Order: sequence, then structure tokens, then C-alpha cells
Amino acid sequence: MNYSPLAIHCTSLCFDVIQSQYFDKLTLDDIVNFKYEIYLMLKERTCMWPQFYARELEFLDSIACGVVEVLTQCRVHSAARSTHWVMSTLENRIDYTIKNLI
Repeated sequence: MNYSPLAIHCTSLCFDVIQSQYFDKLTLDDIVNFKYEIYLMLKERTCMWPQFYARELEFLDSIACGVVEVLTQCRVHSAARSTHWVMSTLENRIDYTIKNLI
């Protein structure tokens, strides 16, 4: 499978969080509360203008939700902390989101 630069970036972001010394102490609510910060990081990384284009807002929101879902799964199930699983899940989320917005 070929991975997009955004999937690689999101995977790196996930593992930065997962490998922090505090990850196993985070609650699921803590992780959900990261969504806006993740959204802002994605917005900057992709150079999108969601304040002007509704599809870009939907795209960034969906990908930010995908990152939160991956982090939640990794917090609950340590076996999910596989690079392949994280990257594939995020790439699939990106592909699915693009197809739904076209």
C-alpha cells in the first residue's frame, strides 16, 4: 500500500503522543479533548482554508476525528500500537473522506 504524506504525518503525530511518558495515564476524555489541537496542526500542515471552503473544514474535521479514534484505540488496546495498523487506518480514513467529499 502506498501512503500519503498526510497519513505519514498523522502516524508520526500519533506515535509522538503514544510514546510520551503520560500517554498511559490519559483518560479517554483527555484524548478526545486533543481534537481541536490536532485539527489546528492538520490545518497548518495541509495549508487549507476551512474558514472559506466547507469541504476543507469537513476534511480536516474527519481526519482529526480519525487521529483521535486511533489514539483512543491505542490507549485502550496496547496491541493496536502497531505502525502498520496506525498508518493503514489513517490512510483508509483519508481515502474514505476524500471519496465522500467528491
